[in-house]
Amino acid sequence: MRKNSLIKIFVMIVLCISIIGCENKTKEEITTSKIDDSKYETKGLKEIKCERDTETSDGIDVDIKINAYYDSDGYLKVLKTKEVVKSKDKTILTEYKNAYEKVYSAYKNIKYYENSIEEANNRVTSTTYINYGKVDMDKIIEIEGTENNVKISDGKIKIDDWKSFAKKYGTMCSD
Repeated sequence: MRKNSLIKIFVMIVLCISIIGCENKTKEEITTSKIDDSKYETKGLKEIKCERDTETSDGIDVDIKINAYYDSDGYLKVLKTKEVVKSKDKTILTEYKNAYEKVYSAYKNIKYYENSIEEANNRVTSTTYINYGKVDMDKIIEIEGTENNVKISDGKIKIDDWKSFAKKYGTMCSD
C-alpha cells in the first residue's frame, strides 16, 4: 500500500513538472499518433526543449521530455510532454498506468488539453499536449489551484515564469 501511495505522489510531482517545466537538452521531437497535432500548431513560435531522467531505488527509470513553445511577446502557447516509465515489473507498470489515467481523467473534457497513455515493451508512456493559447485556463486553475503553481496573469503564462517554476523542481531548460 505504501508503494502505491509513493507512486501516486511521484505521478503528481511529474504532472506538475510536465504541466509547468523541466530540464536538460534534448533533440527528440515529442509526437504521438494518438493526438491531433493540428490543434497544437507551433509554426512561428520559439521553442525550449527540456529533459529530465530519474531512476528510483526500485530500478524504475523515468525519462521526462518537454517541449515548450512561446510567442514573440514571451507567452507560453503550446506545451508537449512525454514521460516514459521503464520497468521489468509488469505490476509496477500497471500501477503507473492506472495512476496516470486517474490524474489525467480530471482534464479529459478540457478542449486543447489532451493526454495519451500507452503500455508496451516494459514501459508506460504518457504524452500530453496543451495549447495554452486556446485552453480554458479557468478550468485548469479549477483543477490545479494557484498555490504552488506557475504564475498566471490574465489567463496567460509568461515563459520566464514557467522556467522559474520548473527550476524550483530541480529542472532547467535550454532554448
